[in-house]
Amino acid sequence: MMPVKPIYLLFCCMSLTLSAFVYAATNSSAESTMKNIEVINSSITQSPNDKREYQVIRLANQLEVLLISDPDLKNSAASLSVPIGSMHNPDSQLGLAHYLEHMLFLGSKRYPVINEYSKFMSQNGGYTNAYTAQDATVYGFEVNDNAFGEALDRLGDVMNEPLLDEQYAEKERHTVNAENETYVDNDMRKLYALQRYSLNPEHPMARFSTGNLETLVDKPNSNLQEELTAFFKAHYSANNMKVALISPRSIQDMQTIAVKFLTQIPNNNVTTPLIMTPLVTDKQLALEVQMKPTVDLKLLQVNFLIPSVKDEYMYQPGGYISRLLGSDHKGGLSDYLQKLGLAESVSAGFYAAQSEQYSQFSLTFKLTNKGLTQQDTVLASLFAYIQLVKDKGINQLQYSEQKKSLDNYFQFLPKQSSFQYVMSLSANMQKYPLQDLLSYSFRLDAFKPKLIAQLLEYLTPENSRLFVVSPDANVNKDIPFYKGKYAQHKIKPSRLQRWLNSALDIQSKMTLPVRNDWLPEDLSIVQEEKSKQAIHLVKESGLSVWIKQSQLNQPKGTYKLQLNNDLNDRSPAARIKINLLLDVLQKQLAELSFVTQEAGLGFSISSNDGLMISTSGYSDKQGKLLLTLLDYLNSMEIDEQSISLAKQDLIRRLKNQSKMKAMDLGLDGFRKVVRSPSWSNETLLKAVDPITADDLKQLVKQILSQSSVRLLALGNFSTIDVLQLTAQLKVKIKIQPNPFYTIHRLHADPEQGALNFVRQSELDDDALASVYLMVDQDPISQAKAELLNKLLKPAFYDQIRTQEQLTYSPFTASIEVDKSVGFGLFTQSPTIGSAALYERFKAFLENFKTVLANTTESEFEEIKKAHIANYLAKPSNLSTEFSYLIGEWMSNKDKIDTKQQHVEQLRSITLKEVQAYYSRLFFDKREAQQIIVQVKGKKFSEEAPLSLTPEIAISTIEQLNIQPK
Repeated sequence: MMPVKPIYLLFCCMSLTLSAFVYAATNSSAESTMKNIEVINSSITQSPNDKREYQVIRLANQLEVLLISDPDLKNSAASLSVPIGSMHNPDSQLGLAHYLEHMLFLGSKRYPVINEYSKFMSQNGGYTNAYTAQDATVYGFEVNDNAFGEALDRLGDVMNEPLLDEQYAEKERHTVNAENETYVDNDMRKLYALQRYSLNPEHPMARFSTGNLETLVDKPNSNLQEELTAFFKAHYSANNMKVALISPRSIQDMQTIAVKFLTQIPNNNVTTPLIMTPLVTDKQLALEVQMKPTVDLKLLQVNFLIPSVKDEYMYQPGGYISRLLGSDHKGGLSDYLQKLGLAESVSAGFYAAQSEQYSQFSLTFKLTNKGLTQQDTVLASLFAYIQLVKDKGINQLQYSEQKKSLDNYFQFLPKQSSFQYVMSLSANMQKYPLQDLLSYSFRLDAFKPKLIAQLLEYLTPENSRLFVVSPDANVNKDIPFYKGKYAQHKIKPSRLQRWLNSALDIQSKMTLPVRNDWLPEDLSIVQEEKSKQAIHLVKESGLSVWIKQSQLNQPKGTYKLQLNNDLNDRSPAARIKINLLLDVLQKQLAELSFVTQEAGLGFSISSNDGLMISTSGYSDKQGKLLLTLLDYLNSMEIDEQSISLAKQDLIRRLKNQSKMKAMDLGLDGFRKVVRSPSWSNETLLKAVDPITADDLKQLVKQILSQSSVRLLALGNFSTIDVLQLTAQLKVKIKIQPNPFYTIHRLHADPEQGALNFVRQSELDDDALASVYLMVDQDPISQAKAELLNKLLKPAFYDQIRTQEQLTYSPFTASIEVDKSVGFGLFTQSPTIGSAALYERFKAFLENFKTVLANTTESEFEEIKKAHIANYLAKPSNLSTEFSYLIGEWMSNKDKIDTKQQHVEQLRSITLKEVQAYYSRLFFDKREAQQIIVQVKGKKFSEEAPLSLTPEIAISTIEQLNIQPK
């Protein structure tokens, strides 16, 4: 058993008393509803920024339902959680909980048509998803509000009388298997599996959980179908489920539909199994597990399991400690290891609800080549810093910094998407008191030094569990149910002691974080401008400045500054130089990134038609942050160690591309085809070695002296704020009066035939991207493509995934390419190769002609109405408010903020226009050029790749390049 030390526990008296039945009603219907519910007076603590109305009710079947009324919404969403997951699988059918998640939505008694559930959501402006965790299974959907009642009825009927039809069992077994096969060689999935496999073998978490064709099958004394139905009956019951609903409807209306559609879920009075087996014994502590990765990956992860402090969330002791361990401040653990050249980054996490009995600290070190050979120094540094925290880090200053950050964030807590919100809430209803459901992760009621000190006592070498991911790992066992090998062994006591001995010399070289000067001081809202549209504030030769204020009345905003130039696209060496510069900047700005994030600010630096600097968060010090980043860029020092480490990282990433998931490799290939210039990884790799620190310094000078400037200001900024910032930018940047540069993008040329790009993968699966790019685009092509996708997407998913079982994740998408619109069909398959996939795509498109021809005007209008509603919904946060506008600005369009015009285009489109567009797009070879990217995996390496007539076979991506002028 894990050595148990007494934990200093303080219990907060929480008033969770349930109120009596509420009988008041305004009409007979409401009165009838109220008789079927109990309103739980939980006084849910809300952010001051949250104006939604909340209520928790208990239905007659003992189902607890959280109701959230938000009049600003157009869509409604629902989520249902069950406290049953993979750890509850019977040994005879590993993966059964996940398999049941799949089988449930293939049909129910009153809605028996296969896949009708997901199709209904899609065609009513929404979608559905679910996941199976170790301790829970969570289901959810989002849908246009006018379909909310029927959507809830479908969910209720699924949980009442699912068909669990055996005729689809074989297909869904293959779907579960295909999902597992998608990740069978994924290194992070393998690492997660080994973390569980290395636990106490008596604990059910220490087993394979996903399920595949080997585990989900009839066995002696275990019939899969019988176990499936028995599992559902034993564990799925209204009394152990939690539901969260969000809607523009009133609370009273939501009560009505909850009673009407969710009371049908039966209450079988089930009890959730309580697992008392310890996660670890002494045998699983002071343990090292080594894994050889598929890609070039060098990680050291150190985990510490401690007795659960989930119920002490109001004091955040785990967050206090992980904040210090993961800090990127000068003199911290990460900074110390980076300066030694041992680690590229350090991250710390705390998981309060790792299980009912345990919480977990997790430290992940992304190692350099040098760090891989000096892991004991890394570990000694960790324990040195832990001791520093014990000796000097438990103080009022660190507590107040933590509290300011949490308080500020909760005060202006941004809204999530409705779907994500209810998914997280229904899951957390299983774990936390209702009154703290929204605030548990932000509460910090008091400084509890003894509690923090008690937790730190568990962070010892003897309690550590090490996971080393290295190409040089010494391995001797196959990873069960995955590809790859591993080894595990107990760590010798002498090695544990060496860490502590070495830590004594290291501790004096480290320091704790100091006061954070980036915390906001002015949270006022600027005076509202007259214009509701984006304003082109400055339009000069080489300088463009746009501004638009937010309608959300929050003291937040975002700046996007583009130092516009073609420097990145002049040669392979130029592309390498900007990537190396970005890597060096990321590491050197790690401390600034940490303190600004804690203060509610954020920034990123990327390459996009030059150099893009983005800031976000509280508006108070955001202009200062942008100027600070420019100053840093202008004065940055680049030493040989920095560039050497950046080269290591870039070479690793380029070499790892052939080992990425097949579909990701296909999408990357498509981006290379439609953007010119592009270069192969082989060409780019050759350009890495000659680059010097002086080359990067010269690049910085060129960026600051050869760029035109584009600035976008969104949110809580005034015109005066932005004009003053623009004046300061003119001082720091030698703005050039150049026309704004954009990288060349492909224009369709059907006479060439298809562009056929074949890529090789070192993994098993094939993947296919088949995109059709029209020649002549009228102004409403994008709108027609969007509506076509709403019709085609669910049918494609049903045919390729459910009916034919070719893949786990087929999808379709409309894609803007310069001023044209492409429409693509995509998938990855463990079942058939790329040429066979193409034939199935063709057959689908041929068959869908009939489906589209039989679509009625009323069906089309409903789909169109639901799609438009998504555009017109009041934004929940700055990201959703400005995403469309940012997309237009990023594309360097003359006019931005044209969402309303796009909505009008959508309204104008008829079903006949979409049908005609479909025919031209897919069946008139004069109208569209096909772009094919096929990824050939090992499983189908003997099969010839797809060949089309006519075509341009792309042997190397460089042959498509059009050099910039």
